[in-house]
Amino acid sequence: MTRPMGRSAVTPWLVLTLIALATLAFGAVYPWAYLPLFVAATTIGAIGIGLHGVVPTLRPVAVGLALLSITVAIQLIPLPAAFVNAISPSTHGVMNSYDLGFVPDADWLRLSIDPARTRIALLALVALGIYVIGLASLLDARGLRLLPRGLALLAVPLALFAIYSRQDNNGLIYGFWEPLDGGGADQAGPFINRNHFGGWIVMSLCVMIGWLLGKIEHVPRVSQKRSPIIADEIGAVALMATAIAFGTISLFWIVSRSAITSFGAGVMFFAWFVIKRRHMSPARQMLILAALGAVFIAAASFRGIDMLARWFVDERSLLSRIDAWRDGWDVVRDFPVLGTGLNTYSPAMLLYQKRNPGFHMAQAHNDYLQLVAEGGVIVVLAAAGTVLLLISAMRRTLRAASIEARGYWVRTGCAVGLMAIAFQEIAEFSLQIPANAFLFCTLAALTVTPVRSGTPTGVIPRGNIDVPEDSVGAALS
Repeated sequence: MTRPMGRSAVTPWLVLTLIALATLAFGAVYPWAYLPLFVAATTIGAIGIGLHGVVPTLRPVAVGLALLSITVAIQLIPLPAAFVNAISPSTHGVMNSYDLGFVPDADWLRLSIDPARTRIALLALVALGIYVIGLASLLDARGLRLLPRGLALLAVPLALFAIYSRQDNNGLIYGFWEPLDGGGADQAGPFINRNHFGGWIVMSLCVMIGWLLGKIEHVPRVSQKRSPIIADEIGAVALMATAIAFGTISLFWIVSRSAITSFGAGVMFFAWFVIKRRHMSPARQMLILAALGAVFIAAASFRGIDMLARWFVDERSLLSRIDAWRDGWDVVRDFPVLGTGLNTYSPAMLLYQKRNPGFHMAQAHNDYLQLVAEGGVIVVLAAAGTVLLLISAMRRTLRAASIEARGYWVRTGCAVGLMAIAFQEIAEFSLQIPANAFLFCTLAALTVTPVRSGTPTGVIPRGNIDVPEDSVGAALS
């Protein structure tokens, strides 16, 4: 019997290539990197939608993304000055101080104080939105199987590079590149800011852990008569566990408090999912929980508990963030309805920053506060509605996948990665880095990849991978 036809096997490799290129290109923070990335993301999404349509569970999400894009586009449309002054009275004064070409008595005004920056944000929103919707249609069992393994292959050298770059840091990325905005002394691997590498590795670790838990649950389901297959499974488990160990050590080595804390939250989320998993015996659950805790503690010990404790109790960074949040809240009070325009926090701080002298706080170091400042109530409501619709789609997909082993846990690992990075964004802005945003959207698409039904006769459904009875060994490789 031939293997059932699935989606293109090229898709996961293309996605992995884009993740790697964007990550290695300093996180794709420069136009020469993020513009091609957005074009590629749009192309992948459009192909998926064109070939396979929109996954039914994602149709409400697609509507939410469209409405969110419209609310952001409104910030770019010239509106009657009287209307703008009524709903956003501070816009006129800020534009008069910020834009040298501003005409004070103009009859039409835009809500965005820097339309060029808002256009870039809208481009990113539309491109990545199309990518999520379309990629979920393109992925199948092979994507669920290959993407975590590909991330592991990328994560290990990046983890080693991050450790090296923190130990022998000359302030230059790759030893020769000086960041345009400075800050090279805070680098980790190819990222200009170690917290952003921390966000990347946390998401990757969660996907890898999900894949590993799926393998652990799946091994006992293989017949005891197939001992060579069991040996291969155990070898795969050992290799992924090693990759997770390297990634976790690098996370602690760079000493990013926000990333370490978010990974700790991710471990707690995994513990909850493991405890709730009915397909696992209590003994296996306890073993997994002990292993997760051991990896966390061992990585912390490898870096040095005393050093980490001193770093965590150092309150200077927290106080500077609180001051930044206070400045950001001043923007919220002056632009409550539709904000200053998406991606305009940096120019707004030229006028609103009163604290943290000697530094320009181009980001709020809290993406939720920054979204409120830039988008106001209207954009925030549209964004929150879209997120709730996405969460609902994820829950439905996870429930449908609960009968699987590997497919369920890969999706769960992606969901945990999304929750962990959302936790980090309370005190960081990792998702403003295009490479991280692309990885985030990839995890979102993986989480909502539908469980394919209608398995043909003579095929054993295992881990969302349709495996013919006479080719079990080949499919598990």
